[in-house]
Amino acid sequence: MNKSHLNYLFFVTKSYSFSILEPLQETIKSLDCGTVKWFTASSAKNYSCPGNLLKSNEDVLNYRPDVVLVPGNVVPHFWPGLKVQVFHGIDEEVKGFYSVTGFFDLYCTTSPLMTKKFTLIAENKNNFLVRETGWPKLDPVFQNKWKFPSQKKEMIEVFGLDPNLPIILYAPTFPTKYTSAQILYNSINELKDQYNWVIKFHPLMNSEVVNRYKQLKYKQLVVVDELNVLPIMAGSDLMLTDTSSVAYEFLPFDRPLITYQALARKEKGINIMTPQELAPAIKESIVNPREFRENRKKCFKEVHPYTDGQSGKRMIKAIEDIVFNKLLSGLKRKNQNFVRKYKIRKMITES
Repeated sequence: MNKSHLNYLFFVTKSYSFSILEPLQETIKSLDCGTVKWFTASSAKNYSCPGNLLKSNEDVLNYRPDVVLVPGNVVPHFWPGLKVQVFHGIDEEVKGFYSVTGFFDLYCTTSPLMTKKFTLIAENKNNFLVRETGWPKLDPVFQNKWKFPSQKKEMIEVFGLDPNLPIILYAPTFPTKYTSAQILYNSINELKDQYNWVIKFHPLMNSEVVNRYKQLKYKQLVVVDELNVLPIMAGSDLMLTDTSSVAYEFLPFDRPLITYQALARKEKGINIMTPQELAPAIKESIVNPREFRENRKKCFKEVHPYTDGQSGKRMIKAIEDIVFNKLLSGLKRKNQNFVRKYKIRKMITES
């Protein structure tokens, strides 16, 4: 291992993880501080990789990564390198957000609130470290990669939308217990000719639900499959969601947000409780888009106070500090978790 250079491996099992790690790849490239390679497994194997892809477990072992970065919940324990949890969202709305799986050496948190909670767990277990860095996925937002007027114009042209109507991005979560997709279907159908609707489903959304929306086939309503939702957010006038973590990703754009039966920080926008409230909520949001501006700022500051677009650099600095100064020494061994480790090994060796 060269002290000025590390071998980074990005481990991805879900398609939405590509957009989380891609900005970090750009950071490593700009800093000229390491090599980046990717390994995809599970459903992520069906998508094009935005970097140098390793195709087998043997490839990984030959590469000998110094660091393995993961937005998911597990990582092959038998791979060398510092195992880093990057997280697939910045909210704590969904149950289990603070569940520690016993696979990671470092948790890179996004706010003092998250840091405090993971630090308490770390002090109890004494088998992983915590560093507050921010979330690299949002770096392009604060670096102004996507401008609202140009992005909206591009979406209108690409998706064939009506330039005279507002664009509403609908991005529901997928678990049956929390999703609004089936409940709001009729209300959205009734409003489909009054607004431009861009619908972005979670990759794990029930296919029957997705097909039902696709069958609407209205010229101002489109279901998109883009892996990165941020450029679509950048061009949308407002967003509708439920308990999905994308609500927090939309906050930095400082535009109206409508949630359906949110569980946390309900004041971040208009939180409706019934489908009948959707139409008036949309009208209110369009007429007065600044109404919840201070609430949006407050909520986002709680989950991600970093607005400098440098979260990737902070993450790399934290990783280098731990690796080069060997700060993992002295930590306790992690739980064996034989069954889960066996399943992961089987998934990797059979890929």
